[in-house]
Amino acid sequence: MLPARCKLTLTAVALAYAAAGRVMLAPIFNFNHIASASYTGDARAFIWTLAWDNHAVLARVPSLFNANKLYPLPNALAYGEHLFGISLFTLPIYALTRNPVLAYNIAWLLAYALSAACVHFLAWRYTRDHLASLVAGMAFTFCFYRFHHGHGHLNLMSGFWIPLSFAAIDRWIARPSWPRLIIVADIAVLQALAAWYQAVLIAVADGLFLLWAFVVEHRRIQLARLVLHGAGAMAIGAACVWPFASHYFILHQEPPRYAAGSSADLIGWFVPPENTFAGQWLLAHGLKGPRYIWGELTVYLGWTIVILGAAGAIGALRTGDTLLRRTRFFIALGVVSAVLALGPSPGEVASGRYGWSPFGLLSHVPGLSLFRIPARYTELINLALAVLAATACALLHRRYAILGQAVSAAAIALILAESYVVNFPGGQPQPHPVPTVYKYLATLPPGPVLALPDYANTPLWFDEADYQYFSTAHWYPMVNGDSREWPPAFLALTRRLKTFPGADAAAAMRESGVAYIVVHGLKPGAGGLIPPALASPDYRLIARFSSDYLFQVVPAGVR
Repeated sequence: MLPARCKLTLTAVALAYAAAGRVMLAPIFNFNHIASASYTGDARAFIWTLAWDNHAVLARVPSLFNANKLYPLPNALAYGEHLFGISLFTLPIYALTRNPVLAYNIAWLLAYALSAACVHFLAWRYTRDHLASLVAGMAFTFCFYRFHHGHGHLNLMSGFWIPLSFAAIDRWIARPSWPRLIIVADIAVLQALAAWYQAVLIAVADGLFLLWAFVVEHRRIQLARLVLHGAGAMAIGAACVWPFASHYFILHQEPPRYAAGSSADLIGWFVPPENTFAGQWLLAHGLKGPRYIWGELTVYLGWTIVILGAAGAIGALRTGDTLLRRTRFFIALGVVSAVLALGPSPGEVASGRYGWSPFGLLSHVPGLSLFRIPARYTELINLALAVLAATACALLHRRYAILGQAVSAAAIALILAESYVVNFPGGQPQPHPVPTVYKYLATLPPGPVLALPDYANTPLWFDEADYQYFSTAHWYPMVNGDSREWPPAFLALTRRLKTFPGADAAAAMRESGVAYIVVHGLKPGAGGLIPPALASPDYRLIARFSSDYLFQVVPAGVR
């Protein structure tokens, strides 16, 4: 039983996070339409992915990776993140409601709540100070990086297992046992199955944590036990992760030039973005530098947390407190992550091959080589700064008591104000129901579907995700879908299909087995498709719902 004072403190902490979340998330989350509102693009792609994972489990689909997008490609799920670890959170919601948007939005909110809880817990293990830990939790949970990606990258919001893994590894080293090792392995597996980017991040972070514990802190485990436990953890991890990871060998590593274009820089880290209060002020005074919120390079750290983190680093190096001295690890984590976030060296970019830079070294490791956006290592920098900030605040509280606590409270307000999103270009997400034509499709005999206009491999590629989301109404195979890369044979097929309603498109549909065509008459690129389709002997109009037309391919011998 927790003492009454402890319960009161934890309740106050939870309420503080809830209040901050309600305010901070409002610009990018529609609390009034949690069951129906979503952004387009990556958000809808992830809504579909989580729904497909849940559907595959509930309907006992023979192969998770033979998903219903990108027909007729096998292994279609591997052309994007599988998100299976996140789908475990959406499964009960989807099973009860069959509402993929509601399930996604609840998982999205949970990603913030669990991040706050896990970072708070990690900071408290070092500081034993809930106000200092609240600074860490607020700084990490509501950092600008998470708003920058919050509109659509749920995979990058779901790194809460990483701080928890540090605590689990620490407990295992303190008293090695199989139950504690299994907890460590389970945490690592759940993080790896959430997203491959997170798999790489936890591998780097936990590897560095172990190295620090044994080499710098001189912690010891009997060699035989260490080898046995290490082999056991690797066996558990491989058994759980390999069935998913093995499908991704169809993807190719991006060259150094691509990674260099997605690498962090000092402007991205230290200049307030234009969608913050400080960024708006800079622009209003004619100062250049604030970046747009879209893109990978706007990874603003926030000056308040940088200053507190620097103070915490100095404090960790100088303090005699055993627990607080251990936060020196986060100095190393921050430095290593920053070096990796800078991406490949100029020499690697010029040669077109990865060499011996820190990022280049990891790019030689199978699996880790698919980490193509170095700026995303900023997630670990944010975590390091958050814990070091907690160290600084804990030292302030011990030295200055109430005055130090007042400084921490003010720091929380400044941290939140620095990250708050203003004038978000996408506005709040709005309800976007599945068109009736797709619900009607579910009443027809199963068959592959093509939605037009098709935007694959075009500047409007993000609209393909809408078609995936719409397919949750029927789960028939669809030619459409987003993809990390496009196999040449698939592009050749879609080029023929895009000639609809021409005869070659009909021939390609018959060859590939496409049965239905949905034409959205009001979408960009749809002009002129409907009249010739209605006149063609190759297609039969089945139904029309406002500007959406549903055609069936007429078999070759029936025309």
